[in-house]
Parts: sequence; C-alpha cells; structure tokens
Amino acid sequence: MTRAIALAAMVTTSTLLISGTVTAQSARARLSMERCADTVLSRMARAKASEVQVGQAVLSHCDGPLRAALASAIEAGDAAICSVESCIGMARDRAAEEPKLAYRDRTAK
Repeated sequence: MTRAIALAAMVTTSTLLISGTVTAQSARARLSMERCADTVLSRMARAKASEVQVGQAVLSHCDGPLRAALASAIEAGDAAICSVESCIGMARDRAAEEPKLAYRDRTAK
C-alpha cells in the first residue's frame, strides 16, 4: 500500500471516532475497510477513471466493510455516542472524501 493510500485509510478510519485502545476485532474491521478502499482505488487507477467517481465507487463497493468497522468501533466503545445508523452518514461522507486525496496522489505519479 502506498503512503498516500495508507494515509487516506487512516483518515477514513478516523471517521469511526477512534479514541482509545483498539480491539483485535476493530483492527480487523478497519483493515478490511482499508483493503476494500485500496482495491477500488487500484481498479480505478488502472482504468484511468475520473477522480469525481472515486467517492461513490468506494461507497458502493465498501459499504459492508464500512458498516462493520463502524459497528466494531461502537462495540469497542471507541464511538460510544453512535449507533451505526446515526453515524453512517458521517462515516460515508468521510469515506467518500478521503480516498479522493489518495487517488489524486496515486494518479499524479
């Protein structure tokens, strides 16, 4: 994973309002989301897709991993103020925006 992708994945997972110790389950869920986003970005870069399409592509392909990562963070107490449904909008907003930066960096090379 490139540095830009790693950075984007870290920022994306900050959507989950991570504040403390991470359980193994939370770590696995976040890793799944990172891998999903990286897979989508790789496919889009190979296809030379427009940056405008990145956010929606990540959301449509990674909704399950995003929900799992959010649920795991909630269960671990890292996003205690949330339920999946109450915070999924915020998580989606960030999950759509952050990969655009990584995609921009990836395709600028």
